[in-house]
Amino acid sequence: MENEELAQWIKAADAQYAKGRTDGAFEAYTAVLQQDPAVAWAHSRIGAILAQRGRLDEAEQSLNKALELDPELPQAHSNLGNIYYTRGEYDRAVERYQIAAKLDPANPVYHENLHAAFKKQKKYTEAVKALKQSHKLVRDKANVETRSQFQGMKRRFGCASVLLVSALLIAALAFFLTFA
Repeated sequence: MENEELAQWIKAADAQYAKGRTDGAFEAYTAVLQQDPAVAWAHSRIGAILAQRGRLDEAEQSLNKALELDPELPQAHSNLGNIYYTRGEYDRAVERYQIAAKLDPANPVYHENLHAAFKKQKKYTEAVKALKQSHKLVRDKANVETRSQFQGMKRRFGCASVLLVSALLIAALAFFLTFA
């Protein structure tokens, strides 16, 4: 099978997974692995789906296989942490979440997971720190998206129009806050 065709299969499986169609995604990732059993991403997603179905031992095997193939796959580390968390193995969960956060420090989910696991360990200082980091990452992403949208408005409507709309929004907000 061509790499391009395999990439399309993975993309289709990812689309199923993103829409919450786990049965279709599971079948699609399984088909990917039948063509190439060395696709770490497919093992990782199958592990996530199995964990969602409560089949933790099988999920753990799939995630470990994914990490054997690609030790730097943050999703697999995080999902393995979720299995440990579910089992009450919070030390092991924290270890996996920390690896995921180190590999992908801009992903707020990994910091949220750390927050939850630290709380279970009664490590409240670390829990608060992780939660603050998660919230910061979410805010930073929102700020980037807002700036991008603002730049798009400037390109479409010109600077004067954007300033006028901004002034009107500020005036409306001030009015609302005064009389609310």
